[in-house]
Amino acid sequence: MTKLMNTVAGGIVMLTASATFAQAAEHEMILAMQLSDPENPIYQAFEYIETEIEARSEGRIDAKLFGGGALGGDREVAESIALGDVQLTTTSTSPLVPFVSELAVFDLPYVFPADSAQLQTVLLDSSFSESLGQYMEPVGFRLAGFFNSGFRQLTTADTPVHSVEDIAAANLRIRVQENPFHIELWNLLGAAPTPVAYTELYGALQQGVVDGQENPFINILSSKFYEVQGYLTETSHILLASAIIMDNAWYNGLPEDLQAVVDAVLSDAMTQQWDAQNAAISEQRAALAEHMEIIELTPEQLAGFQAATEPMVGQIREAVGDELVDGLLSAIEASATTN
Repeated sequence: MTKLMNTVAGGIVMLTASATFAQAAEHEMILAMQLSDPENPIYQAFEYIETEIEARSEGRIDAKLFGGGALGGDREVAESIALGDVQLTTTSTSPLVPFVSELAVFDLPYVFPADSAQLQTVLLDSSFSESLGQYMEPVGFRLAGFFNSGFRQLTTADTPVHSVEDIAAANLRIRVQENPFHIELWNLLGAAPTPVAYTELYGALQQGVVDGQENPFINILSSKFYEVQGYLTETSHILLASAIIMDNAWYNGLPEDLQAVVDAVLSDAMTQQWDAQNAAISEQRAALAEHMEIIELTPEQLAGFQAATEPMVGQIREAVGDELVDGLLSAIEASATTN
């Protein structure tokens, strides 16, 4: 009888503890992303957010992280943010263009500064970046900031690319995102642009569905694309601006003290991620050089890529308006004098 009573009492204690925890969690926060590499600074930032949100809210926010595309691709997760099923994600701005057309301003080729301090000022500390939130809120997004992923570089399986002519001569099928401006850019460079979901890209490269792809060093490394690609050409054509977007209705529904917790955690996570990425960029390149031939373009060769993609500026101006394009260019110019 005593044993039975102890068992029942133990069960009551456990149920009470569970009930107390459940009551403490006033809000659920689902975090989703495509990355699965724990060494990636963005993945580490999301782990930090998951842990710190719960700790600093004292359990009032129950944060759960789903990585590796477990909740779908970029587009599916963006739709889930708009519907309120996911509360936080990070993705490049390119797949968000169908939702927020103004974000196409980030698809301007060869306009962002290579200097990391200057770039950080443009993306985190400029009035231009703050102004982008107004375009995102109508579809249910809240722009929380940006992570640093670096610039997109071209990789190919069997064709070393030193010039635009090399791309056209081989009629390279280059994987792109489902973004009309990325498709147009690679058309201008003489490629056959082929949209493929990021979660399916490794298989598409392995099976020869596409000949190459374009991503920053960290993505190529994390997803092990070097296993199925032989060459990397440092084109640095577009910045992969990793937007951090939140469910705007969820955020606005938080009490002010929890909003402050979320803001502080995200700010700290961004600072740590930028520092980690800036420190690791040379190591990422060196690690890839162990598996691939890295082609560094001469100024003349790079000028050929810039000239071929120049029509993109006019096309994006027409799509998003002069105010946005000039606003970005002004923010870049202002950051140069600040740093």
